[in-house]
Amino acid sequence: MNGLRGPTTVHGKLHKCNIALHVPSPALLPAGERLSAPAINPQHFSGDETTEPSVIGWMPSAQLYFRDGDGHSLEFIALLDEFPDPGFIGSLSEWKQRNHAR
Repeated sequence: MNGLRGPTTVHGKLHKCNIALHVPSPALLPAGERLSAPAINPQHFSGDETTEPSVIGWMPSAQLYFRDGDGHSLEFIALLDEFPDPGFIGSLSEWKQRNHAR
């Protein structure tokens, strides 16, 4: 069992955390639909609900966020095997469309 403790847990308050879990790209693509089935509400990195992974271009990586019962942010992240684009932040479909246009 793993436990996380933040600076405020000494006083009985819960410190909210972000925990990122690396997953292979093929596993990330269907994760949004699987997460939303039991009403987990996957999110884009900006907090909007979505079932599609978002992309941060400087890494580049695709990710889905969701919250656990204590409000911690959990993240499924897959590194993309493509050239970085530091100015890109958007959906995975926009990322793919952008790369096909080149």
